[in-house]
Amino acid sequence: MNKSLKNESFMATTLEMLDTTVNPCEDFYHFACGSWLKNAVIPEDKNTIDTSFSVVASNADEMVQNIIQMQPSDATNFYLSCMNEKSINAKGIHLLTTHLEHIDQLDTAAKLFEYAGRLVVDMSTEAFFDFYVAPDPKNTSCNAIVITQGGLSLPSVEYYENLNQYRGIFNQYVAKLTRIPTLTSLNASHFAARVLGVEKKFANITLPSASLRDPWAIYNKFTMKQIQNAYPLIASYLYGVQEKLLSSDIPVIIETPSFFQQQEVVLNSTSLHDIKAYLRFRLVDSQAYVLGAFFRKAKEKLSNKLEGEPLTKDRVKHCVHIVQDYLGDELGQIYMDNVFSDKAKASTLALINDIEYSMRLVLRNSSWLDASALSIGLEKIDKIRNFIGGPANITTPPFNISAVDFYDNLINYGRWYMNKSIDSLYHPVDKAAWDMSALTVNAYNDPMSNTIVFPAAILQPPLYDAEAFPVAVNYGRIGTIMGHELVHGFDDEGRNFDAQGQLKDWWSSVVEESFEEKTQCLVDQYSAFPIVSENGDKILGYVNGELTLGENIADNGGLKLAYMAYQRAKAMDPSIANIGYNDDKLYFIAFAQSWCEKRVDAYSSLLLNTDPHSPAQWRVNGVVSNSKEFASAFQCPEDSTMNPKKKCIVW
Repeated sequence: MNKSLKNESFMATTLEMLDTTVNPCEDFYHFACGSWLKNAVIPEDKNTIDTSFSVVASNADEMVQNIIQMQPSDATNFYLSCMNEKSINAKGIHLLTTHLEHIDQLDTAAKLFEYAGRLVVDMSTEAFFDFYVAPDPKNTSCNAIVITQGGLSLPSVEYYENLNQYRGIFNQYVAKLTRIPTLTSLNASHFAARVLGVEKKFANITLPSASLRDPWAIYNKFTMKQIQNAYPLIASYLYGVQEKLLSSDIPVIIETPSFFQQQEVVLNSTSLHDIKAYLRFRLVDSQAYVLGAFFRKAKEKLSNKLEGEPLTKDRVKHCVHIVQDYLGDELGQIYMDNVFSDKAKASTLALINDIEYSMRLVLRNSSWLDASALSIGLEKIDKIRNFIGGPANITTPPFNISAVDFYDNLINYGRWYMNKSIDSLYHPVDKAAWDMSALTVNAYNDPMSNTIVFPAAILQPPLYDAEAFPVAVNYGRIGTIMGHELVHGFDDEGRNFDAQGQLKDWWSSVVEESFEEKTQCLVDQYSAFPIVSENGDKILGYVNGELTLGENIADNGGLKLAYMAYQRAKAMDPSIANIGYNDDKLYFIAFAQSWCEKRVDAYSSLLLNTDPHSPAQWRVNGVVSNSKEFASAFQCPEDSTMNPKKKCIVW
């Protein structure tokens, strides 16, 4: 099919998705997505459906399944072992029993914390708080241990405010877990009450997620000696992770000191029996999803209530996703060979460079920036490293992947991965490392390395197609995503890092005050946006303008940068606008139609409290209502809903 016919096919699909009975100047999201929203049905094995990310992910899943079946590899063996479900429980329950019996013998909170440190390495079990390795924000060539609040089994602290709503389903889940021989003597409801009692205490001292967005507030650096003196339970945990850590000079960053100060007080007033119950539950819960069908389905039932996850999942899909999670880098290499050419990489880089040029213009036209901030901002753009496609070098597991022993594969991989992470504490930061595989339908900006990563999967239709899509569409879809990631380097978090990726205060108080005034406008604007149920009959809540601020800054800026880039491309080659439709309108329609989405209510409620992104409707309507270019393209009257007099513009 030639390009002209491909464009015609694309345009036909685009127009079918519109609901022309809706005034685009009053509700652009429902104008652009209305017909699709009326006809789309959420699949039985999903809690959401959309027009872009899930489409690419589904195509990638299908390709991965073919790779597994057609190209024998470690991934094939991992997959085959996962499909051998009947043999999983024997080894898994035996190992769990050993750990559970050991927990029962421990007689102090310090020993329980030490064992929790061992469990995070041996079983990938997180308890009491979150622990990981990351660059030191003020010395990003060196890694540090990062410890932050956590230890909750329900999705967020808000769920603990209405515990009675979830207590019944949680008790049912715990009753299923007590089928494990070591736990059969327990009264399941009493056991569940002990667990929730401990977690409720943790929830009461947990800081709001939005408060963790300030990189200065969460940068609290300690030496190991200071940790041993100020936080003895954390010290016990680190000893369990690796004995020699406590005698090392590796820095520890405590993101939420108030949480840990209060946690020690809470635990001192909590019975050891309850703390043991909590750790035992966290261990078994961490394994439920990868045990046999009985335990996996019990976990799925809980997730269905809390997150709207489907009750039954096809075992094939379940195993394909697990293999991707564990061996994504290896599969990603094969995936790239199939879908991502050197030509595609070159055209992607050219588009990124075009978006970066737009950002330089925006900075130069931001009169509120002083000379110093402008200079460092431009330097930051100049020094950005763009990683495209997938990692050049991958590390394969140093052990054989069994085709029959799934649980062994999981444990071996988990230990290897965690030990590799801990070992990185003794080496300089690998600035070429990727945090995503080529299969990931996403992108990210790492402010501590001034790097933006675009995996091959996000550079696929319907997000990008240099051959089949009109140029305006590619700018409106992948172009806005590129702009989005670039603007993250200048959002409320990213702006605190300089061109070298160091946490540094490079803004004057006057510039910072102007920025905060502009961002507060966005916070207030988005906080007024309601989140409605799937059928539209009730309001589930409102957007958290503070939690979503960074993503909202990036969404608004990304649309602007890509539009500027498209206008320059059109000026150089006017023929790209000859598509039989208003190309400026198509740019905005293409942008909006990449965000058409439906979610079940439980999933929407979950994301309301946990997701830093606004829901799809407001990623469209919130953004275009701040865009003068959109109002011009659609000739929206002043003070119409999508063209308010007051617009919130940061960049």
